[in-house]
Amino acid sequence: MEALISVKDLKKHFPVKKSPFARHESLKAVDGVSIEIGEDRVLGVVGESGSGKSTLARVILALAEPTSGEVLFRGKDVFALDKAELKNFRRSVQIIFQDPFASLNPRRTVFDAVAEPLIIHHLSVKKELKEKVVSLLKEVGLGPEVLNRYPHEFSGGQRQRICIARALAVSPRLIIADEPLSALDVSIQAQILNILKGLKERTRISFIFISHDLRVVEYFSDEVAVMYLGKIVEQSGAEDLFREPLHPYTVGLFASAPGLKPEKATREVPHGDVPSPVDIPPGCPFHTRCPRRFAPCDNIVPPFMPSEKKGGRLVACHLWNPY
Repeated sequence: MEALISVKDLKKHFPVKKSPFARHESLKAVDGVSIEIGEDRVLGVVGESGSGKSTLARVILALAEPTSGEVLFRGKDVFALDKAELKNFRRSVQIIFQDPFASLNPRRTVFDAVAEPLIIHHLSVKKELKEKVVSLLKEVGLGPEVLNRYPHEFSGGQRQRICIARALAVSPRLIIADEPLSALDVSIQAQILNILKGLKERTRISFIFISHDLRVVEYFSDEVAVMYLGKIVEQSGAEDLFREPLHPYTVGLFASAPGLKPEKATREVPHGDVPSPVDIPPGCPFHTRCPRRFAPCDNIVPPFMPSEKKGGRLVACHLWNPY
């Protein structure tokens, strides 16, 4: 089956200067990422702050040009689309941002916010517009009484519901949810997550779900990719990953999550600080913090490939893919 989104060796480097007279260097925000997501699937993306998750999302959405690599949507290069094709792509792939207040224009009513994509993409005639907006709001648990209210009149959870309704307006095939719960109270997070899960079950929309919360990722995702310093270091089905993480970085992430203890994992916590993405160490990028570091790690970059030792699970580690 053809992938809905296929990302191939994607890189996004930003030029930086450490001082006014220093030479230009590159901040490697995304550094050789390859992923695929099919119809009716949820790919969770996890990793520490600064690992490149949000930059990856922006490039997939064509909100930023890649340094190199490809993003294919139904087999077509997103960055080679003409104006009309790009508009169709924008309709098919939507995003839900982390901060729902910053995502909504404070001068526009709820009706204006949700109706705008319907108008832009000519998906509703004027006389049916209100009825369509009311139907979308109902999908996320809001009634018609909110139509003429403004964003500042709502709680964070309500604002995020409005953002979800707006994303749904164009009937997308993929939604990229970039930390959609992190700005919300814990009591509200479960409500929003259940809305997303219900939408996925009813509409079969695919998701790329970016989150710091490993419990949420385990609950919502079919597959999980773990990012570190711009690279994916492990990718697996959610059940296998949370039962037995392979990469020492993944093990460390799980060890730092309260109450999360996989069946087959030790409590090995990484030491030291994350290296600068401007000055990534040679060899395995994680070797300076790895509690299981050994000779090849210092100089040889481990390939991201299926491990014969672990039934073909994808991991970039010399422990599982001997050089």
